[in-house]
Amino acid sequence: MKRTAASLLVAALVMLAGCAGGIAGPNGAQTADGESGTVQFYVSDEQNAISQFEHLNVTVTSVGFAQTSAADANASASGEWEVESESENGLELAVDGNVTAGENATVTLTHDGAAVANSTIVVSADDTETTVTTDADGTATVQVPADAEEFMVEAETDSDSEYGESAASLEFAYESESESDDEGDAEWIEHEVDNRTVDLTELQGANATFLGNMSVPAGEYEKVFVHVGEVEGTLKTGEQVNVKLPSQKLHLNEDFTVNQSSDVDFVFDITVFEAGNSGKYILKPVASESGTDVPIERVDVEADEEEAELEANFVGNVSAGENATVRVTQNGDPVENATVTVNEDVVVTTDANGTASVSVPADAEEFELEASTSEDSAYGEAEAELEFELGESESDDGDSDDSDAENETDSEVELGAVLEGSLAPGENATVVVTDGEGDAVEDATVAVDGEVVGETNEDGELTFVVPDDVSLDTEVTVTSDGETITLDSTTAAAAN
Repeated sequence: MKRTAASLLVAALVMLAGCAGGIAGPNGAQTADGESGTVQFYVSDEQNAISQFEHLNVTVTSVGFAQTSAADANASASGEWEVESESENGLELAVDGNVTAGENATVTLTHDGAAVANSTIVVSADDTETTVTTDADGTATVQVPADAEEFMVEAETDSDSEYGESAASLEFAYESESESDDEGDAEWIEHEVDNRTVDLTELQGANATFLGNMSVPAGEYEKVFVHVGEVEGTLKTGEQVNVKLPSQKLHLNEDFTVNQSSDVDFVFDITVFEAGNSGKYILKPVASESGTDVPIERVDVEADEEEAELEANFVGNVSAGENATVRVTQNGDPVENATVTVNEDVVVTTDANGTASVSVPADAEEFELEASTSEDSAYGEAEAELEFELGESESDDGDSDDSDAENETDSEVELGAVLEGSLAPGENATVVVTDGEGDAVEDATVAVDGEVVGETNEDGELTFVVPDDVSLDTEVTVTSDGETITLDSTTAAAAN
């Protein structure tokens, strides 16, 4: 069945030649087809003060990765330490002079302006703690971590002391001048995770929850960050407590490798600890429990049945006797290494984009396609099915065309699309997708000649670099909820 999307507008379908280019990777980097892998990202919790909590909900907004060369560039860039000070009942900590990574710094402890001698100061960085004692002038020398981008200095006195019960802290966060608010447009690969909330009380030991499959360029990596939007802590006593997170992100230095067209499990371990006996809690990453060789016991598969569901849709046209591209997703994310079977006979495997090429039977009136993942995969045991009927449909001039396929699960929503820019090799082109009511369509899959180049954002837009092998026969297809629009130089649109 073929129908025209009434709301479609096509602009600037101009074919040019002579410009070289490739498919745009994360942050616009040029990557050849297949030069990427998948990070299967998990969150876990190292037991520390978590036993005091009934719930500790951490909402993750995004995850970022830096390759070794980019991380080295950041490390050598200039920057400065930002310091946040807190004081309780007159106790104050102050830093004297400059703070430099890997060197000593001097801090002074006072109470109502008077020096506090022989008091313990705790320095916390990553998963380590050290203590120093103030001298007669209330000063102490602390070692600034050489490789940590955040650390904390704390002091407290109890009710039996001459100062009474009081506390003070300094939070240090290093801000590189080369990093922008989005972690460096050209250096970091960042993935949104739709404000996923995890309860750290459920993730102790080997327990972990799956945040998603994240496609990244193949290579060596050494830095990972997790941006946190909100932290909500409830003690077992029922008290709501404030859990601090300096700079609203967790930053981890960890070396790992992502190979081409393969996947790797990465566990980002988080812990909460109490600052002395002050009743103040701090969230931080744990390097020793993070990485790619960490035991995982998923706790989210059985609890969330929707997590295991797969979806399979064709990208572009489906014609008898020819190859077609199928895309397998889970919760909107591409599923790599899924097994795709056609009529219980031909078996293929999806790539890092969740796509695979299948041969459509030439002499069958209908065929079945199944996609599945195994129990020990990152996606859990799941499957999806598609049933297609191959039949004749009438074109506008009355001629029959038996190359069209009808997907029995077609959406009722009619898609529209605008292609802005030219389909010139190496140039940028933008696809804007809307539904029958003119509203933006998010997460629509865009493919060029069957090769997926990305998905539309919340505004229904996707900008991509046109491959260098485009021709007059090149087709741009847009797929959403089983409905596909095809754009080329001669046809406005076709919804299959």
